[in-house]
Order: sequence, then structure tokens, then C-alpha cells
Amino acid sequence: MYVQFRLARAKISWIMQRVVPGELGFGSPRRVLLLLFGAVALVVYAPAWARQQDLTQPGTRCWFTGLNALPHEEPQASKSTIPVLPRTGSAAREQAAGDNTDKASPQLLANQIGEALAKGDTTSVRKLLPEFLTAPRLPADTLLRTGASLAQQDLYSEAAKVFERCVKDFPQFFEGYYNLALAELALRQFPAALNTLAKAPRTTESGEVARTYLRGKIEAAMGRNEEAERHLAAAFAAAPTEENYALDLGLFYFRVHDYQRALAVFQKATSVVKDSSFLQLGLGLGQFLGGRPAEAIETCRSLLAVQPNFSPARVMMAFALYEQGRVEEAESTAAQGLRETNPSAYLSYLHAICLYKLQSHDYDLMLNDLGAAAQAIPRCSLCYVALSKVHQGKGERKIAMADLQKAVSLDPSLPEAWYRLSVLYELAGQADRARNARRRFEELKANKANKETEMLRDLFVESLGNE
Repeated sequence: MYVQFRLARAKISWIMQRVVPGELGFGSPRRVLLLLFGAVALVVYAPAWARQQDLTQPGTRCWFTGLNALPHEEPQASKSTIPVLPRTGSAAREQAAGDNTDKASPQLLANQIGEALAKGDTTSVRKLLPEFLTAPRLPADTLLRTGASLAQQDLYSEAAKVFERCVKDFPQFFEGYYNLALAELALRQFPAALNTLAKAPRTTESGEVARTYLRGKIEAAMGRNEEAERHLAAAFAAAPTEENYALDLGLFYFRVHDYQRALAVFQKATSVVKDSSFLQLGLGLGQFLGGRPAEAIETCRSLLAVQPNFSPARVMMAFALYEQGRVEEAESTAAQGLRETNPSAYLSYLHAICLYKLQSHDYDLMLNDLGAAAQAIPRCSLCYVALSKVHQGKGERKIAMADLQKAVSLDPSLPEAWYRLSVLYELAGQADRARNARRRFEELKANKANKETEMLRDLFVESLGNE
């Protein structure tokens, strides 16, 4: 059984921490979109959303699930939520031998670990794990399932120990090595992950494609871009219908800001995989960053026609409309999303900036939206810049000043925040502070072009970065 876990939260956490807004607006379109794309990943990969999915279905995505066996191989039906790759030959005989042994105690321990995980009781999990790992004659599937369950709860170190036991007891099974390499990747143990992957025994043709793909993921995380591109592209070329391969290659091209190649990947992928919301979302992002916002809007509109509650598409559509100057439509799109269950905080941000752009005097609504966004979005300096504008509109200059001070404390490279601070300091008679803020603004303004280049390069450098 191949186990593939998603590192989406880690993938996007640095996006929200590194966004640099535009000079005098709410942020340059690409900067804010890439900030908002964090919302896309958060909603897509949120554990609560994932638990609502049937994880036994091919294509299901969550934090850590079965990898649909391998491309072109159907998983075996199972009572577990993690698909099992059917075993053949020596693997099947080995598994059968394990099934004929007394495995009540190991299975009981595995069940207890699963129950503790379901309750979020990590203390009990850690108490049970040593006994589980020293139990004799643990079946391979029990090890793989338990490791998967641990990783679903972000317990990657514990999962790695389970997979290490699997590799030790079943060195002939490729799956154990593959999953151990994934756990080491999650722990940012990149050389170890590559070494584990290299030790894995030769497997089927599709298994070797999976090895190439994972090697590319690890190399991308290490910043070895030339090798990463070669291996990710090879995996995608060999199995263009495998969603993971398309997504990771497309995200790689976003990371190196090669938007046209990213767009080409998602165009090809969506032409052969018609029903993947995530590939469609990647297509929309590629269209927007590739300078085709009208197409991005229509892609998101099509997604929402099929999945009206797909919040990531609504976030992207609302921002694309806003960037095109269709602010009333953007506001309506964001407002509709906010009426859904568990709306994205980024929709609150978008709704507020649209209302402000439309010169709304509903200050309380805007402040409520922005307050919710600032609380939910990590280090959202843009939220505080927007709050300062609303507070200043209400005539609350001191509060607006405090908002801007918070913004520059979160991100000292915000030119707009320094500019607005210089104005408020001057109005408050704080001449020295006004001069310093103005000087800081001028420094950042002069470096704007370089800052933009750095931002675009850095946003996706750590595609598997830690929070």
C-alpha cells in the first residue's frame, strides 16, 4: 500500500508570511493573489474538509491518505479508510503468513492507537507506540495503516518510526521505503529521504514512476531546481492522468515564476482529468498569473457551477474580478461565499476591501470583516493596513496609527504602511516620526522593482516549508 500524505499547510504557510503589498493600494495584484492562494490551500486541505470525503475513492485528497495505489492500479476495497494496494506473488505469501500468526495483541494496540488519534489524545498515542513497535510479527498492512493514521494527525516523527519498523521487517516491500521517505520529507530530513528512496527495491513500472516523482519533490524542497524539474516533468510525462504529478509540477513552475509552463501543465492535466477540482484550480491560478484574468474568472465560475461551496474557487474568482476593476461583482462574489458554512477568512478580507473601494460607509461591517480576517490569517499585515484605512475613514486617527504600527511590526518592508504612517504622524504633530516613516517609505519605494522580483521568486521557494 502506497501512502501519500499532503503537506499543504506547510506548503502555504510561508506564502501568508511573505506577502509584500503594493505601494499605495491594498497590494499588487499578484502579491495579493498569492496571499489569497494561501486560503485556497487552507480550505482545500483543511482536516475538517478532508474528513468529510470518502477516502476510499480514487483521487481523494487529504493530509495523509492512500496514494490510489499507483497510477493506473486500482486499490483493493477495504474496511479501512486508507486504500490497500493488492499484493501478489511473494508479497501476498508473506502477508498470508502474517495473517496466520497470533496478531491479536498488535492489532489491539493498533486499534487503541487509532481510537486515541480519533480523540486527539496524542499523549496516549505516544504511550502506546513503544509497545506497538516492539510487538512481534506485526503485519505489513497494520504498520502501513498505523503510520498513515499518525501522519494524518501531523505526527510525522512517530509515523517515521512505524515505517522504519516496516522497512526492517519487510525490506522486500517498496511501500515501506516510499512512506518512510515521505515522512522524512515532512520532517525536512531531505538527505535521509533521498537515501531511503534510493534503498527501496525495484518495483513495477508505475512504481518506478512514483519513485521519480517523489525524488523530484524532495529535490524541489532542497532547492535543487534543475534536478527537481527533470524528475517531476518525467513523472508527469509518464503518467499525465495522475493528479499528484500534475499538481506538483505545476506548483514547481509557480515557485520559479514560470507561469506559462505552469499554465501548460494544468491545461494538459485538465484535458485528460476532467473532474479534478484541484487541477481546475491550478489552471485558474495559471491563467491569472499568466496574464489571462478573464479566463481565470470563467474557470472559477465553471468550478462553482459544479461545486457551489468550493471556497477556494470563490476566493480566486473574487480577487480576479477585483483586479479587473469589476469591484461590485467581486463584492457580490465574496458576500455570497461568506454566507456559506465555514467561509474562508480571505473572503472576509476581500469583502472589506471591495466595500472600501466602493466608498461604503458601513464601517462596522468592514471592521468586523477585517477583524475576523486578521485573527484567522497568520501575520496578515495587509489586514492591518486595511483596518487603518477604515478607522481613518471613521475619523479614528489614533487607532488607524496603531493599526499601521502593527502592520510594519509584522512586515517592516511595507511601503504603503510607512507612507500612511508618515501622514498620520505629521497630522499628529510628530515631525521626527513623520520624517523617519517618510524616509523608510522612500527607501522601499526606490527598491520596489527588486522587491517584486524577490517576492515572486521567494513565494514558492519552500514548496514544502515548515510553518
